[in-house]
Amino acid sequence: MSDEIIWNSYSPEDEEFDIVGRSKGEPDIQALLDRGYEQLDGFVAWLETSVGVDSRTAQQDCFNAEALIDFLANQHRKDASQINEFELRWFVFSHYIRKANADVAIEERLPVSLGRFFHYLEAKYGYQVPIWVESALDDEEYYLKRRSVYLGLDGEDERRWEEGFKEWCLELEEDLDTRCLWLPRDLGDGMLWSDTMGWREATLQEEANIGWQNKREEGLKDGMDFDVLRHVLLRWYNDWLDMPQPRLDGYSPREVIHEEHGDREEGEQGMEE
Repeated sequence: MSDEIIWNSYSPEDEEFDIVGRSKGEPDIQALLDRGYEQLDGFVAWLETSVGVDSRTAQQDCFNAEALIDFLANQHRKDASQINEFELRWFVFSHYIRKANADVAIEERLPVSLGRFFHYLEAKYGYQVPIWVESALDDEEYYLKRRSVYLGLDGEDERRWEEGFKEWCLELEEDLDTRCLWLPRDLGDGMLWSDTMGWREATLQEEANIGWQNKREEGLKDGMDFDVLRHVLLRWYNDWLDMPQPRLDGYSPREVIHEEHGDREEGEQGMEE
């Protein structure tokens, strides 16, 4: 049984990309990790001296903050100060729950740990904690509920596990969609983003998602409500799907994805024969 792969944003839409869609100016993952681990050393000291927590609690908070640092560096090539709302909510309400495999006491305090880490970045580095960080981490009841449901999935019956997991994923998808954080699955003409993608489709979905998140942030800064914002985002999304790109040899993302779907179907039919 394997978990669903979610879309990972990787760079602003106006950056220059290489042939596989990665921004040429991206920071090195190891450099991001090294910087993050330096912050963790200061975080532990700050917890013990400024917050007054005991060493055991400080280490628990450090474990959870390190999980966030690793997630952002490896999947988004970012540090914690660059996180957006989609990435934070995905990490807290899905990724960490599936991947942490830590003691119960450590996992249950994730929202508190991350809240402390962001406040450490504020105190030490002048990071301005966005309102949505507080809002996401304050929803501890929702986090604990999702963790409980995931751990309670039937591990002995694969079909029931998969059904339960799909429902669990859909719940978060709907929550993110109400906040205009969820990139639509619909590609038009009866085509959807695939559950299992080739490298071109996966790269394009990453690009679409980061563009969607950037446009959402711009709209909110301009004072748009979610109804207006959704129309703006959908218009941008459809324009992006049909915009020919030089790095795609003049084809649009929609055309490239359609071709990849066709190639996959031909390959599957050939295997069956």
